[in-house]
Amino acid sequence: MGTHDLDKFRGPITYEALPPSEIVFQALKQTQEMDANALFAVFREDVKMKKFLPILEPFDKYPVFFDQDRKVLSLPPIINSEQTKITLDTQNVFVEITGTDIQKTKICLAVLAAQFSDHCQGEWRHKVEQVKITYEADESKSEVTPTMTYMDFDVEMEYINRILGLNLDTEKVRECAEKMGLVMKGASADQSSVKVEIPPTRADILHPIDVIEDIGIGFGFNNIERVFPENNTVGTYQPINKFTDLVRKELAQAGYVESLTFSLISIQDNYVRMRQEANLAECVQLSNPKTQEFEIVRTSLLPGLLKCLKENKAENVP
Repeated sequence: MGTHDLDKFRGPITYEALPPSEIVFQALKQTQEMDANALFAVFREDVKMKKFLPILEPFDKYPVFFDQDRKVLSLPPIINSEQTKITLDTQNVFVEITGTDIQKTKICLAVLAAQFSDHCQGEWRHKVEQVKITYEADESKSEVTPTMTYMDFDVEMEYINRILGLNLDTEKVRECAEKMGLVMKGASADQSSVKVEIPPTRADILHPIDVIEDIGIGFGFNNIERVFPENNTVGTYQPINKFTDLVRKELAQAGYVESLTFSLISIQDNYVRMRQEANLAECVQLSNPKTQEFEIVRTSLLPGLLKCLKENKAENVP
């Protein structure tokens, strides 16, 4: 995430990839201009910065942002430019975010832009000026960011009260929702459901049950009266679960390692990285995946095991 003083440079901004020797600028908190090679030599002696250098070092070209006058704004994801840094006198802030997951990047941008807008004054309070992005490889493709998309959820009152064990009316639901930064836009004519508006800063709300959780937090879980369930039962293992636990112990004692991996996986991991042709007809696809990592239901255990091995290859094993 990079923040810049918008009044210190001129648009349009270009996002390019160049050899490190051609990227010359004065980096943040540095006293002189240097190219990316020299800058990395300085950062290798910096405890905080050196851990980020391996992100770019394996590549022949590094990403860089330029303004209209070829002034460097930043060398993502390493460092911003000293010339465009924000100060106490900054009036207009430009935000740029880069990442490898477009959905997560858009969420971060929306949250950061909303936070900055909360500190603005006058007519700009809670307002964000959007930026149009055009793609050189496909001039017909463009998008406006941040999207700042608001979502509406219709939640049944019976569902809210059943989950929370309460008997709330619509006005109490409104009060609890507003405590959590949600906006109740209204209730149905018969008061059987409410419409709740979710701001773009709440990407964690994906389902009506998440709205109910926020209402419960707004009400205060400690304020919910504790009661015994009407039916008291004695819990016990399902026979199949008890058997599989015994099998797990025997296999572990025999030297095997259990790996519990996600059932959802990306198309890249399931097919492309396994050097297979993508066959989307054989798998269950999510219609609205919130991240590229969870697009389909896995068709094989192998990709998950290989990902587990990749993440743990530096760990010691017996």
